[in-house]
Amino acid sequence: MKNGYLDEHGRNILTSLSKEGVFPSPYNFVAYNCPPTDGYVIHDSTLREGEQTPGVIFTIGDKKKIAEKLDAVGIQQIETGFPVASEKQRKGVKALVNMDLDTEIFCFARAKHEDIDAVAETGADGIIISFSISEHHRRHKFHGMTKEEYLNRLDDTISYAEKYGLFIVYTAEDSTRENDLDFLKKAFKKAEEAGANRARIADTLGCINPSGIAYLVRETKSVLDIPLEVHCHNDMGLALANSLAAVEAGASTISATVNGLGERSGVTPTEEVIAALHVIFGIKTFDMSQLTELSRFVESITGVRTAPNKPVTGENACTHCSGIHQHGILMNPTTYEVYPPELVGQKRRVYIDELCGSHGILYVAEKKLGMNISRDTARKVISKIKRAYLEEDRQSAYTLTELEKLILEAQSAEAGGTAAVP
Repeated sequence: MKNGYLDEHGRNILTSLSKEGVFPSPYNFVAYNCPPTDGYVIHDSTLREGEQTPGVIFTIGDKKKIAEKLDAVGIQQIETGFPVASEKQRKGVKALVNMDLDTEIFCFARAKHEDIDAVAETGADGIIISFSISEHHRRHKFHGMTKEEYLNRLDDTISYAEKYGLFIVYTAEDSTRENDLDFLKKAFKKAEEAGANRARIADTLGCINPSGIAYLVRETKSVLDIPLEVHCHNDMGLALANSLAAVEAGASTISATVNGLGERSGVTPTEEVIAALHVIFGIKTFDMSQLTELSRFVESITGVRTAPNKPVTGENACTHCSGIHQHGILMNPTTYEVYPPELVGQKRRVYIDELCGSHGILYVAEKKLGMNISRDTARKVISKIKRAYLEEDRQSAYTLTELEKLILEAQSAEAGGTAAVP
């Protein structure tokens, strides 16, 4: 039986996606039991973690513009800054609070009363209380803090924040390197009992793998009644994979930044995780069509260039070069596109160079130049293009203007014309 390994839920997801022109692997949905779609939260930290990218400093105006675009995408929570750090940080948060966006405004704080006071004074909706838990941090950052001292301070800090009526997220910084799992679970439970609304596992050094984070999420959830979030750094290139593994294991919130900005190698990219939740898990909470605009807007503000081959929003993400691929796209885009480019605000591009084929010429002529040409003309054009790379050592792709000239020259020759085409 076709797709016999899928239950009704899995088949329904695939059917729903296919109506959008999205065709992922059906094996994604084998015995997949996701929570309700409104149970997934993206906690975007571009305005806090993203500002820890070397060379990135946002003005208050920048933060307001980025916040508006995040809100338009449907991001539910934005981590907007670290109020105790400076007067500018405080003013920036207040400016965002006053914008009256649909998204909730959160702030970052250490496990200190003065940090919590600074957050509460801004009028923010929620607070991220970051308190390093690993043995490495307790020994070196906190001068040999014992586990009992840690739990007592955690209880005091969360209880203090709870009095302000803030939505509290307890972040156990460097969670993934705390080797005493019982102590880690005890800390998360202590935070819950003291008033935390969500617990966050932080892979602060980006050193866990997908199976490891899945195990840690399952173990942590086994002792908690509050939702679980993950904040994954990308030092080993695993942030997105780890975030998705955490979702499969039961996490319902992902901390991310636009373009993966952040300390060192950054964190999970917001636009990539939203696309993955949609295409791979069938979660349709967010406005996908604005992802490319969001990514490129943040790129323009920060000056941090994204790679052309960056997934989802990169310049090459929906570009086809190989003649084999171009042929498939011409026959039916689903052959080499898992989703329509428009779904994420992209446009399909066909590259004309040494590796393209006559089908690519036909496609570009029709779609980009508005020219209906014969297959024979396309073959003549591609033959001339390939000779240029062999005999002239050409190293760049052909522009639309150059391609149009070649097509007109070929058509002129076919008609017996002798005049050069301008």
